[in-house]
Amino acid sequence: MLISVIIPLYNKESSIAQTLQSVFSQDYSDFEIVVVDDGSTDNSVEIVEAMNDPRIRLIKQENGGPSKARNTGVKIAKGEWIVFLDADDEMLPNALETFKNIINAHMDIDIVDCNTMFYSTNENTLGYHPFEGYVKNPFKMFFYSIIGPGANHSCFSRNILLENPYNNQIRRFEDGELLMRLLNVAKVYSSTKPVAIVHCEYSCASKPRKNVKEDFFAYLDFAQGGFWQKMCMYRLFIENRELYPEYGRSHYAKMYKRYDWLVMYKLLNLYARLILKK
Repeated sequence: MLISVIIPLYNKESSIAQTLQSVFSQDYSDFEIVVVDDGSTDNSVEIVEAMNDPRIRLIKQENGGPSKARNTGVKIAKGEWIVFLDADDEMLPNALETFKNIINAHMDIDIVDCNTMFYSTNENTLGYHPFEGYVKNPFKMFFYSIIGPGANHSCFSRNILLENPYNNQIRRFEDGELLMRLLNVAKVYSSTKPVAIVHCEYSCASKPRKNVKEDFFAYLDFAQGGFWQKMCMYRLFIENRELYPEYGRSHYAKMYKRYDWLVMYKLLNLYARLILKK
């Protein structure tokens, strides 16, 4: 079973070699690496080319953002299964073997969602990912951060990504926007096993975009779905509204007055702190 590892690349000369080496060191050998350079202006491309490894396919495109780079990788990938890896993170040696074993044991799934190690300057921690098995209520589990299929720690059926591509406009939290759509149509299997290392010092998830249309915050839809899907959207709204205060108050004015939603959100979070995460 060929697995395609897609690495969107933009100005990561300090980390791309280490990222690639983590893929070369996999226990499972039936993989290809698709590096999609998104118009890098540093030496990132030269570093990839210097590796001269036949398992790497390097695709160059003009800068279009991480979503477009991921979509490009999916289109040209040869594997039936896709793993995304950021160019400043790493795979644990067992990652692809873990994905392969779960897929072979559960042939009806579309997404495998695993755990993550978070490395920072001060400490290394294992992510909160306590559930093993088929996910029956994905929006509820996403709200409580029990699952969160996304880059680096998940494996996706290529077909479901072709049918549900990334939004090319989004450059921040593009995984979240895709996830909200995929959880309506995909069958997800969650595993407690860690498969990736995320280097927190490189993360730009907390930095707002100059153009809010490049952020998932501009695409929150509170009209769709049931209770838990709406609560997921509201959680994303609460967690990100301070990044775009003017846009938030002009485009989501009604949500600032939904005190019933705010009370429910706080009660659910209190339940999580007191019961779920003891």
